[in-house]
Amino acid sequence: MKLIKSTIYSSIISLSLLLSSCESFLDIDPPKDQVSAENAFQDAKSAEATILGVYSNMNNFNNQFGSGLLAMLMSITADDYYSAFTSYDAYKLNNITPNTDYLDRLWSQPYSTIGHCNKVIEGVENSSLSAEIKKQISAEARFTRCFHYFYLVNLFQKIPLVTNSDVSSSNTQGQVDAEEVYNFLVQDLKQAEADIDDDYQGTERVRPNKKAVSALLARVYLYKGDFENAEISASKVIEDTRYQLMNNLNDVFLKTSKEALWQIQTVNTSTAGVNTWEGFSMVPVNATARGYYNVFQKTMDSFEAGDKRKTDWLKPYTITSGTFYTPYKYKIRTSIGSPVMEYNMVLRLAEQYLIRAEARLKLNKNKLAVDDVNAIRKRAGLILLPETIAANDLAIAIEKEKHLELLGEWGHRWFDLNRTNRAVAVLSQTKGNFTQEDTRIPIAQSILLSNTNLKQNDQ
Repeated sequence: MKLIKSTIYSSIISLSLLLSSCESFLDIDPPKDQVSAENAFQDAKSAEATILGVYSNMNNFNNQFGSGLLAMLMSITADDYYSAFTSYDAYKLNNITPNTDYLDRLWSQPYSTIGHCNKVIEGVENSSLSAEIKKQISAEARFTRCFHYFYLVNLFQKIPLVTNSDVSSSNTQGQVDAEEVYNFLVQDLKQAEADIDDDYQGTERVRPNKKAVSALLARVYLYKGDFENAEISASKVIEDTRYQLMNNLNDVFLKTSKEALWQIQTVNTSTAGVNTWEGFSMVPVNATARGYYNVFQKTMDSFEAGDKRKTDWLKPYTITSGTFYTPYKYKIRTSIGSPVMEYNMVLRLAEQYLIRAEARLKLNKNKLAVDDVNAIRKRAGLILLPETIAANDLAIAIEKEKHLELLGEWGHRWFDLNRTNRAVAVLSQTKGNFTQEDTRIPIAQSILLSNTNLKQNDQ
């Protein structure tokens, strides 16, 4: 553990090499100590530091794309939870405009990371490193690049597909259709899956391995409508005995969780005792304090009696206006003087069961789909669905289980409702006059001004 964290800290030094590739998207002050481009890939240790720097940069500060901002904004935009104050009302009320606060970060920060990944891929490929090291580090960078492109294409549909580190070209590149992006994701992830090691690099799961790539590929196939390959990829993960659905829900988000496929550790020590930035933002300041985010009442009403996810993953608090529930998957706000216990969960096993369930339903393998849903329901302490459940009812059951199981995680609810064309029917029940136009997340005006070849995504 100490060795891994020390390596990640030292990797921040190498990020200066990467930052120059994304000036048009995000202004970042480089570290005081810099490693030159010529030296960054001269040996395995320095090359490894560049990819570790990518991960550390994803989760280095609070309220950034990868440290909870995406999850929070999309949870509020959907029907997971909302801010108890007015800070994010534009998202809660679905009145998002190109000038809405934080919107630019949903574009600029993923592209910043993509720029870093492109630089790593090029640097590794042009180096004299061993073939084994080249494959591993390049595969990790490809996976991470695809991870961010997945979110960009689902947020904004038509986006630039930047695959090199040429700043001048990326500054002026136009958009491509979602289909082209998805085809690229499949191709790039398949290469990453072939090249990356199946073992984790170290004793923790903070660097992706082959099954993490398979998990993201399963999700991409599902979103593409390639249900046969979605089932195959999800099965690769589920059948790996290293991964287990944790019986105790309070163990799921620990750094030692056997449900974790990929986690990110927080390396910024500017706020003492932080385990995860989501925990820091969500967990009340003490046991009797009020929460700052409330689960939508319609969502609360969706929980069945005895659902452990309500008792273990939500925390009630009472004020004069009533009793509310705040997200509580991460339990630690800060733990000064104590060891870090939680890491940011990025990919986990439960999603793979639900991906496979949906894919199997689409392939008319209904009984097998029921088995997958019931694996999640059993863990939650719920009555199992009958094998004879009608297909339409099973589809709704899968949608509901994905909502309650993945509530608050990485925007799943918003993206699922939109890809299945269910957003208007479902969200209008919570938000009143929710229309198809409200499903569009506009590109920030500041982003459009930075590249005159970009067009607003309503055109």
